[in-house]
Formats: sequence, structure tokens, C-alpha cells
Amino acid sequence: MATKISKALLLAMLMLGTSLVMFAPPADAQAAVAYSISFTNGQVQLDVRPGASGIGCTEMVISNEGQATIDVDISLSGGGVTISPGAVSVTLAPGGSITVPVCALALTRSSYKTVQVNALASGRETNTQLNQVNKNAGFAVIVQQYARLSVQASQPFQKIGPGKEFVLNFIAVNNGNYQDTIAVEVMNAKDLEDAGFTVALAAAQYQIDASGEQPVQLTVATPRGTVVGWSNEYHTVILQVATTLQGETEARSVTATLWIRGVFLPGFDPIFTIFALGMVATALSRARKD
Repeated sequence: MATKISKALLLAMLMLGTSLVMFAPPADAQAAVAYSISFTNGQVQLDVRPGASGIGCTEMVISNEGQATIDVDISLSGGGVTISPGAVSVTLAPGGSITVPVCALALTRSSYKTVQVNALASGRETNTQLNQVNKNAGFAVIVQQYARLSVQASQPFQKIGPGKEFVLNFIAVNNGNYQDTIAVEVMNAKDLEDAGFTVALAAAQYQIDASGEQPVQLTVATPRGTVVGWSNEYHTVILQVATTLQGETEARSVTATLWIRGVFLPGFDPIFTIFALGMVATALSRARKD
């Protein structure tokens, strides 16, 4: 009877031991796969203006913080920019680490934007390929805004009489990669005013979308003169458009030529000018007859 009890007790102990082995938590095994991923620079700036490389780089640091040798596979992606390398695979001994350069590329003249780059990692024990642990990290890529402008005169040469008011039309174009606010200025306004002109811009600033155009109007009044006489002069109007984007110095200018030609009588309105010219013509006719 004692023998039967001993055998039953031994069998029970064996089954209990087996259960403990089967249901022991795998915490120790999983803890062996411990690692970290980080980037030395959380923001990468890309200069995409014409002539620039459009490339910016950072470094990815992978560290094995566990007790086992591990394999780590990482995939990197970012919408709208190219990430190189797009995938990384490394094997790290306990306590080991590795630094991998990672670069982002955007095409020249790409639109201004911010892109989040994601790094998705999977780490496993090297020998067994078990106990997979997933990690993720990332950094921001900023495609920088740049300013590029152009401006043209709708009528680069115009004939106008003295004492006349008219509108000069220009077209400003935003060739940058994002919306830009431009400042408009008549560069030689002081010289024109000293010569008797009056110049007035319709607006001092305009907001223009990328690849957009903006009409710019300049009202000009030509001088009347101080004595009766014949005018035959050339004057130029220099219009400049400049970005207000911080850190940018982009500015462009265009010249419009005015041919001021005709007779002026100071102090008279047009109707009286015509009347006075008639009187002058009559007097000259009588002088010829005499």
C-alpha cells in the first residue's frame, strides 16, 4: 500500500512540475530582446529652390539594451519625400549599438510642407528568431519655403501728352513654392515727383499664391509745365516687387518708358486748353496774312 502511495505522490509531483514549466511566464526570455531607436536630429530641413540639392540628413541610432544577441529590421517611409535608405537590417550583441545615416530628398521646386517620417522596427533573438519586439520612431522633414518673383509691364513704352492722368499696368508673378506677400514700390518716385509727375499705387502689398499672377496698377499724372510750350521728353518709371518672407531678399524690377509729347498750357483744363490753342492758331494765321 505504501508503494502505491509513493508512486501516486511521485506521479503528482511530476505532473505539477510539468505544469509549472508549461505555464511559466516568458518574461525572462522576452526581456532578453530589448532595444531602442532614436534620431539625433528631430527635424530635417530641405532647401528645394532652383540650384539647391533638396537633400537633408540625420542619424538613426539603434542600441541593444537586452541580454541576447538580436536581429533588428527597420523600414522607413515618408509621404511626399524620398527616404534613403528605405530599409535597414542589423545584428547587435548585448550592449551594442550602431549609427546609420538617413537622408531625405525632395524634388527641386517642391511645395512647402512638413512630412513625418516613420521608422518601424522589428527585433528578434538571433539564434531562435523568437520573442519579437516591435518599436517605432520618427523625425520631421520640412520642405522649406523660398521666394521667386518676376514682374513685367503691360505697356513698356507709352506716348502720352502733358497734363494727362492715366494708369500704368504691371503683372507680378509668384514663382516660389508657396503663397507669398509682396511689397510694391516705385523706385524713382522722388525723381518723378521732382519733375512734376504725380504717382500713386493702387496698393502697397499683394498676396499671391504659388504660380499665381497679380495685376499691379500705378496711376500717373504727367506734368503740365509752367509756361506755354511744346513738350518732347522721355521719362522712365521703375517698379519693384519684393518678397516680405522672413530671411528672403528676393526682389525684381521693371522699367516703363513714357514719351511726354504735346503742347501744354499751365493752369488750364483740357477744354480751355483746346480753346487757347485755337486762339493761338488764329493769331498765327493772321500774322502770316499781315
